[in-house]
Amino acid sequence: MMIIRSFETPDAETVRTLFAQGLMDFAQGYEKEVGGYIQESLNDDLADINGSYMAGQANHFWVADLDGEVVGMVGVQWRSDEEAELRRMSVASTARRQGIGLILLETVEAFCRDRGHQRIQLTTVSLLEPAIAMYRRFGFRLTGEENYGMISAEHYVKELTKPGLEA
Repeated sequence: MMIIRSFETPDAETVRTLFAQGLMDFAQGYEKEVGGYIQESLNDDLADINGSYMAGQANHFWVADLDGEVVGMVGVQWRSDEEAELRRMSVASTARRQGIGLILLETVEAFCRDRGHQRIQLTTVSLLEPAIAMYRRFGFRLTGEENYGMISAEHYVKELTKPGLEA
């Protein structure tokens, strides 16, 4: 059975491995560049998930737990009263295309709505085509792009409508 639950300290190493492997799955030909980004991330917020995501009410980190195994993850961080940032989303290659990513996105959106955010932003890389397609299906729209040679950082935003104001 799959459940979405809050990150717990014993999940830390699995989450770090899942993040790294998730990016490397799509890094063919760009292993050096992607590896550098992974290391930066592991030394940044993923070095202290409790401090970066679990210390206050404005940020959070969840894992998708499938029969006791962490197979997905996502974090959200406060950027302003109006905006939150979706971060570190990944689903294990063995668990992709089962709707786990969508459930994680729904979890983040509900969290953001509960806190009164008007939008969720995220940045991803052009190599992650399946994730980009999922973000677009979920209502994120491209707002900007930065080119780094053959890889681009793509910026997306999802506007959150207030209940009763849906078109």
